[in-house]
Amino acid sequence: MPKSKSGGRGGSGLSADDLAIIAGIVVVIGDLLALWAVIAAKREDEEEAETSQYRRGSRRKRKN
Repeated sequence: MPKSKSGGRGGSGLSADDLAIIAGIVVVIGDLLALWAVIAAKREDEEEAETSQYRRGSRRKRKN
């Protein structure tokens, strides 16, 4: 009969393999959230640049 990977607790706990899989899933979710934040920040920067460029252009037109 093969030994249980759960530390001899009769299968009531998580094995090292199970914990590694769970940790990997948590890391992937964290990376996806970080990527989402970077994309959102880039979009905000682009929108801000377009807005400021539009405002600078309209000020120049008023002075002429």
